[in-house]
Amino acid sequence: MTFPHITMPRMPAAFQAVLLCLLLMAPSAHAGNEKTIALVMKALSNPFFSRMESGAKAFARQEGIPLEIFGVDRETDIDHQIDIMENLISRGYGAIVIAPADSRRLVPVCKKAVAGNIRVINVDNPLDAGEMAKSGVSIPFVGPDNFQGAGQIGNYIHQRLSGKGRAMIIEGIRGVQNAEDRKNGLIQALSKSPGVQIVSQESANWHMDEAMSLVMKTVRQPDSVDAILCANDQMALGALKALDMLDFKKKIWVTGYDNTEGLRYEMTQGRIHATVEQHPEVMGQTGVMLAWNALKGQKIPDKTITPVDLVTFESMNKKLHLSISSLSNPFFSSLVQGALSMSKIFGFQTVVFDAENNDARQLTDMVGSIRTGLDLLIINPTHSESIVSGIELANEKHIPVITVDRKASDADILCHVESDNVGGGRIAASAMIRYLKGNGRIIEMEGIPAASVSHERGMGFNAMIQRHPDIQIAAREVGNFDREDARQAMQRLLQKSIRFEAVFAHNDVMILGVLDALTDAGIDPSTRVLIGFDGIPEVLDQIKQGRLTATVGQKPEVMGSLAIQQAARFFRGDDISSSILVKLELIEKP
Repeated sequence: MTFPHITMPRMPAAFQAVLLCLLLMAPSAHAGNEKTIALVMKALSNPFFSRMESGAKAFARQEGIPLEIFGVDRETDIDHQIDIMENLISRGYGAIVIAPADSRRLVPVCKKAVAGNIRVINVDNPLDAGEMAKSGVSIPFVGPDNFQGAGQIGNYIHQRLSGKGRAMIIEGIRGVQNAEDRKNGLIQALSKSPGVQIVSQESANWHMDEAMSLVMKTVRQPDSVDAILCANDQMALGALKALDMLDFKKKIWVTGYDNTEGLRYEMTQGRIHATVEQHPEVMGQTGVMLAWNALKGQKIPDKTITPVDLVTFESMNKKLHLSISSLSNPFFSSLVQGALSMSKIFGFQTVVFDAENNDARQLTDMVGSIRTGLDLLIINPTHSESIVSGIELANEKHIPVITVDRKASDADILCHVESDNVGGGRIAASAMIRYLKGNGRIIEMEGIPAASVSHERGMGFNAMIQRHPDIQIAAREVGNFDREDARQAMQRLLQKSIRFEAVFAHNDVMILGVLDALTDAGIDPSTRVLIGFDGIPEVLDQIKQGRLTATVGQKPEVMGSLAIQQAARFFRGDDISSSILVKLELIEKP
């Protein structure tokens, strides 16, 4: 499948007009577009929207969704964006995902699309609620809480100024909802104490050149301002150019909003100090997903809030080492991908070490990392006790340690990130009881005996099962979280003719090993209740095929991301929770 990348604003203006007219006049324009989704963005020259496009296209490619991309040249090209919408309506697209250039002026054309039975999803910049109410239309929104994101920036600067100083706010386009929300979030956070004075509040319309001119005109003396807070990164870069030209020796705090590549570079140099990561790729992905669901007749929530993260210069170029128990396990591969993606956002230099489930190798890697120098260590332990000496060495060198997924025994750590494994065991048991209808024999395939997750999942599972006397554990075998070990263990049980109706494995890799053994023995897996734990792609596929019953879905990429987020909080001096639990869910065939 191909995904046309239509970038009308990159064509000459005259050619665009002719092309638009031809498209409007084409008699076959409606043919074949009923299942196509159009993503209409603002300035395609802005790296923020490039990332939104990437997220949308990646999801569309994965799901086989026809997707076309449109956009304008500058974020003030409102009329051009309206023309694009009219074109899409005339061509009968199935759904439109739009990041509106104006919160009010795009409402009528969006209403027209909805009236034409086109599903419309609003992303990034909310359409004006009052204008939609007057027009009698309601359009689902996907995007961040801009007020809350700007509040994080404002609080950060308030702390750095110690509650006393002079601040300048450079707004986006006035009247546009996300610009207004960011402005108000900044004002509220800065105004927490009377010591911070907002000396200037002007609009640069999201543009770098206008922000540069504004700062040149407004900031006459270095003492006239202590901080310049900009509603997007482009304007922050413009403000920085102006300060370079003014050549003040005094430090002036400068912030943006979007976390674009150019701004991150300036943060590595300590010249810009904070921004907000809005995860535009998540907005693009979620917008396309909801549009596709709407085309399939599913109900869409009115509002879907996407995450925002405060990113500051303190985390830039910090050296992190992530020691993972086994990269051959898809669960841990996903965890690593989540950590590396978030590391890029925060500017960390993160190196990954694969212990290959070898306790000695993990300890050796840890000691080597500590001796070569690093700023923080993240560990996914192979063994809860064997790594303690390595953590103690890190403590001696004043290197903070974060553990993820599996705990370390009696070690001094900064934070532990994990799923609620005891609760996950209960979820698996509840599903097992339901499928067995309160009566049956279960084989429990355990993980590595010394791993904390093995103990916790088994404890949660068995505590629930013991409440049902007609359900028994027929056998327990150690599968070491390994597919081949689990396959061999299951083969031994089959050779002993152990009677069973169900198997619970402490991870998905082992339930796949159980499935292999049953298949080799000619046993139809659909005649057994087979439940795993993790939610890796191969198991999800087997559930869809009816060969596995269910799994307790973890979110390894979220766990990796959260570990990195806690590292970022540490470096900017925020308080950190000693333990963070990631929610779990049962995944089964509908």
